[in-house]
Amino acid sequence: MKKLVVVICFLLLFTGCLSAAKTNAPVPPVDPGVIVDNPAPQDEKPDDSVPVDPAPNGQEEIDLAAVRPNELGKVMVLMYHEVGNKEDTWARHKDNFRRDMETLYTEGYRPVNLNDYLAGNIDLPAGTTPFILTFDDGTAGQFRLVEVNGELVVDPDSAVGILIDLNKKYPDFKLAGTFYIYYPLPFRQKEYIRQKLETLISLGFEIGNHTYNHENLGKVSMEEGIRALARHVKTTEEYLPGYKVNTLALPYGVRPREDSHLLYGEWEGISYVNNAVLLVGANPAFSPFDNRFNPSKLPRIRADEVELYRWLAYFTNNPDERFISDGNPDIVTVPATVESRLDLSKLDNLELRVYDLSLLSD
Repeated sequence: MKKLVVVICFLLLFTGCLSAAKTNAPVPPVDPGVIVDNPAPQDEKPDDSVPVDPAPNGQEEIDLAAVRPNELGKVMVLMYHEVGNKEDTWARHKDNFRRDMETLYTEGYRPVNLNDYLAGNIDLPAGTTPFILTFDDGTAGQFRLVEVNGELVVDPDSAVGILIDLNKKYPDFKLAGTFYIYYPLPFRQKEYIRQKLETLISLGFEIGNHTYNHENLGKVSMEEGIRALARHVKTTEEYLPGYKVNTLALPYGVRPREDSHLLYGEWEGISYVNNAVLLVGANPAFSPFDNRFNPSKLPRIRADEVELYRWLAYFTNNPDERFISDGNPDIVTVPATVESRLDLSKLDNLELRVYDLSLLSD
């Protein structure tokens, strides 16, 4: 049963402020030169006058006025395709991709995996905002292996290499993201398919379904669509025994008129369940605790020079629209002004904390 913890802010006005923002334990940095074994070929201070929330369950206190957590705010799901040496609508230059990640970090965004977001398992430092990285098509520049002094390492100029470098520089920039690959040649190095998929999972990334061969699900029959989705699941399990692919990014962004098979299906004994279906555009997604949240039609933002920075500017100018973590994954903290949007069924064993921003104002 859900336990509700409601903060009555006018009572807290009589308490002192001894708050420090909670931070997560740092993630050990990962060296960008990740070696793949056995590369055998394969076919500010708080104001003492401001109330502080009593720390539930032994957790550290947070200054609600300073942090202003809003776990009903919106979240950006970013979409990348090619990362490399060119820049256009569907390609991001590697230097610009690095700048994107640096900018997001500087502006208080931290990556989380899609499945954690879907489950409401958002474990971030207080005051930061989750974002989700997705990569479509399994292109070469997303993840490349190169040989250095006889050892196979992650190319530091590939997207994975850049993310590993960011994790080393900023330990709270966790390695997270979903790669929506298709077969038969994900990442375009045939001899390293297995090593790459194993390495991605070991680093903490996810693999998602993009159909077996990038089939346009709006043009093929339902039976052919089920086959394309199931073949992807089957092939991924052959490379990664026991791994469950459970999210789908629609190739070309096309959704068939009859779409029940996007969520589940079976072909020749191979079944699949997709907990989310990702679209191509074109706006931020709702919080998983919002009663408008619909993972079967999850919008994404094309991460280019226009769309990404337009939305970053939007959230800078409209901070109350942005998901702000309270620093405690076991508590969902929301301003009273938006409480009506809360989906109580999503709380499960989580605690709820509601506070009144107007009582925290000077």
